[in-house]
Amino acid sequence: MNKETQEKIRVERFLNWYNKQHKEIYVCEKTKDHFHELNGKLRWDFIIYQPSSPKEWLGVELKELATTREVSSWFKFWNRLCLELAEDLAGKGIHGKFRIIHPPVLNLKPEKRLEFRRVFVEVVINKQSMLNEDFVDIGPDIADKFPNWPKQKTRGRAEYHMSGKDRPHELLINKNPHSRCEVTSPSSPIVARDGVELHKKTFGEADIKHANKQLRLAREKGARKTILLFACYPFIEESLIKYQIQNLDRHIVSAIDSIYLVDMVGDMVGKKGRVVKIYPD
Repeated sequence: MNKETQEKIRVERFLNWYNKQHKEIYVCEKTKDHFHELNGKLRWDFIIYQPSSPKEWLGVELKELATTREVSSWFKFWNRLCLELAEDLAGKGIHGKFRIIHPPVLNLKPEKRLEFRRVFVEVVINKQSMLNEDFVDIGPDIADKFPNWPKQKTRGRAEYHMSGKDRPHELLINKNPHSRCEVTSPSSPIVARDGVELHKKTFGEADIKHANKQLRLAREKGARKTILLFACYPFIEESLIKYQIQNLDRHIVSAIDSIYLVDMVGDMVGKKGRVVKIYPD
């Protein structure tokens, strides 16, 4: 699914909610299709309007939260790596479907990537007798053989908490033996409990400043109202985003009338997700 299709689905998800809230019927149109003179120039993403009064339109800009972009890049990394790991295991005569959850963030150069693949296969072969439908943590085993394996906070685990040290990042894996060789990573690299802390680190003002500039142009072109939509994953805590937005200098959002969170829930047409207003109160 290309970026333009994803954006259209997210805006229509917002409109389904917005129309119910206001008991009106708004439709959306790409700004570039309405203001041809802005093609290739600074512009906002969409205009929305009621078919009965198309001149009374609203300007809508859609942004992804920084955490969303990070998670997307991690998914791509692990999805590709899982295909490579499956090939490596199959090459060793290993069968079965291996599922990984809670994979860490890895940024490996090609030679380190190859080294990790070798270590992963070695650990899985050594753990063969232990792998079944129950998940087993092979993170410590990988850390013993792969110095670049990251660490994570103890999070109250008694055996590590007592010493006050971090532990090797967990990598939970299970196996369904009745399958061809396959490695999948069905879970986000962000553990739900990490979501808020990660977002504190990645939330910045740059996207909002740029959106403010885009939506100021929408006002100049005649928008009756301007709306900023933040696309995000469901684990993002709305109260945290609301607090951060409300503590921005007012000039940063001077051309933005309203800000909403819109969940990304598979980006499927018709699939429901959270829509919540976070600015103003």
